[in-house]
Amino acid sequence: MLTRVCLEEMEGGGIAHVVELPGCFASHRDRDSALESVPVAIETYLAWCVAHGVRNRGVSGPIHISEMIRTWESEQGYEVNAFFATDRPPILKSDLPMFRDLLKATRQSLLAAANGLQEPEFTRKYEGERWSILESLAHVAGAEWWYLERVGVAFDRTELPDEVFLRLDKVREHFVENLPQLASVTGMFGRTGEMWSARKVLRRALWHE
Repeated sequence: MLTRVCLEEMEGGGIAHVVELPGCFASHRDRDSALESVPVAIETYLAWCVAHGVRNRGVSGPIHISEMIRTWESEQGYEVNAFFATDRPPILKSDLPMFRDLLKATRQSLLAAANGLQEPEFTRKYEGERWSILESLAHVAGAEWWYLERVGVAFDRTELPDEVFLRLDKVREHFVENLPQLASVTGMFGRTGEMWSARKVLRRALWHE
């Protein structure tokens, strides 16, 4: 067997997504270094899964680049991210428990990283970073809602809470509750020049958090 990797090239780096391990990726300023980092990323990911009680199929065999796509900018100035062939298959109902566990584990890791921080740490701007920690958390919640909206599974935008942690909770609760609905989404959707599917929504949500 081969360990399939889908490579996403973009300005400022590359992201190597491990197909059989949703949310497992390696990123770097150049694509070759991202690919070289995949074995360590897999080892770290599998240890993280064990620590959180997440079961997965695992991987074996040499790394194989199954697809490589470069992002581009639309006429509206929007960065169009990769839609891989591996994003096409619908979500299987048998996969829902794994995705539910992964979403729970990524949220636990995110909140653990933020736990104990004081107000100045949340709101200050760190060198080399685009946003403060608080702004980054708001972005995670907003992007996750936006992913769901791409395939018609989001609630109305006006219902997004202003408070960051309430927003994170509401969006994630809705996401988990609607996993069965995501499994019923079998088509592909074109939004602002970008292709989406239920599988891409889950891949990007886990990667993004």
